[in-house]
Amino acid sequence: MSVSRNTVNAALDQLKSEGYLESKPGSGCFISEHLPETYLTAQKVSRSSAGEHSLERVNKQHRRLQLSAFSQALGAVPIKQQVENGSFEAGVPDLKAFPTKRWAQIIHHQSQRSSLMGYDNPQGYLPLREVLADYLRTSRGVDCNACEIVITAGAQQASNLALQVLLDQGDSVYVEDPGYIGFRKAVQANGGQVIGLPVSSQGLDLDFLPKAPSGKVMYITPTHQYPMGGIMPLGNRMKLLQWAADHGVWVLEDDYDSEYHYEHKPIAAIQGLGLKEQVLYIGSFSKVMFPGLRLGYLVVPERLVDACVKAKNFMSGHSPILEQAATAEFIQSGLFIRHLRQMRVLYQDKHNEMLRACKTHLADFMTAIYTGAGMHLVLVFKGALQDNHTSDVKVVEAMALRGIQGGALSSYYVEKHRENGLVLGFSNTNVADIERGVLRIRQAVEACLDH
Repeated sequence: MSVSRNTVNAALDQLKSEGYLESKPGSGCFISEHLPETYLTAQKVSRSSAGEHSLERVNKQHRRLQLSAFSQALGAVPIKQQVENGSFEAGVPDLKAFPTKRWAQIIHHQSQRSSLMGYDNPQGYLPLREVLADYLRTSRGVDCNACEIVITAGAQQASNLALQVLLDQGDSVYVEDPGYIGFRKAVQANGGQVIGLPVSSQGLDLDFLPKAPSGKVMYITPTHQYPMGGIMPLGNRMKLLQWAADHGVWVLEDDYDSEYHYEHKPIAAIQGLGLKEQVLYIGSFSKVMFPGLRLGYLVVPERLVDACVKAKNFMSGHSPILEQAATAEFIQSGLFIRHLRQMRVLYQDKHNEMLRACKTHLADFMTAIYTGAGMHLVLVFKGALQDNHTSDVKVVEAMALRGIQGGALSSYYVEKHRENGLVLGFSNTNVADIERGVLRIRQAVEACLDH
């Protein structure tokens, strides 16, 4: 085919990640014994056990939102008095790299339109939903149209909206353990019970899926598990869909940073793999543009659209129209794709430098988990830190005293944590400042060990 060795290797790596090939040490590369297509029988049950009894729960919950539980949960959630957006804080994109001048021009252009000064449909600005549907179909393989998208105030509101529609008081929700803290808060705020399922190097560990599930919803981050970074193979995605269909469990797929894979193209979203009636898909512009925009979206099965729109109207009404119109123009103009490409290159450089600095200065104390994707790095304690049972919370506090932000891995576990470690973002840190920051982390570690 007259292609380079790198092209061949990239193709083989992609086929392996999607479950078509498997490597056997000392023998070579072979076609997998069980191809991902063998799990496509999930398509045949799109309205079976996931169907009418689940929709009945939706209608019931749509009539009775969990306001009392929401108020109780809010009282237990600590709010930072000052948000740093600083070095190694996870989830913050490179704010200085965003094309602010072009964005200001787009905002100015859209602000001249008097039609954007009134009220709008709570489902979201139609031109934004249309361009977003096109983008999701081509980039993530999501099977959707504009009528199935609800625009929200970020991914957190999208999660709350989905749970308000799907859950009754006391219903159980399966989450990854460790996993995203914000979603657990949303479950508790909506009167649900959290059940943690362990993760492996390939995301959610399917060996722990219950044989007779009592939960109503499964929340997953399959494209890049948060925080551990595992990427769920295509075959596992099919198995998970089949399990969900067989037991009538809704799948809530959070695709929070799927654009940032550095070694191969990310696997298609679960929503587009043949069972869209079972899956609700969450996305946000916070990681790909900037968090202050406060725009996210929820892609829902057609039969849930009316309930979701009415629930959103009850919660907040319409989302800001000017920002939606500007975002639609930003995407249509090609600036969005151009920005993504630039950030992918920039974040890969930062990712590599972060990994190098951690291996150079922290290898005695921690093991870096490498996944080749995302905007953060996880370091698991070992050696003296592990032997002395050093708390990762104490290390994070010592880091803060030295002007370094970061998260404690133990806080991401549902109940008892299995490992101590650090969750470090690198996307909003200059490449030249990474090593200096990592050295300060080492100082914080040594200070904790001295005590």
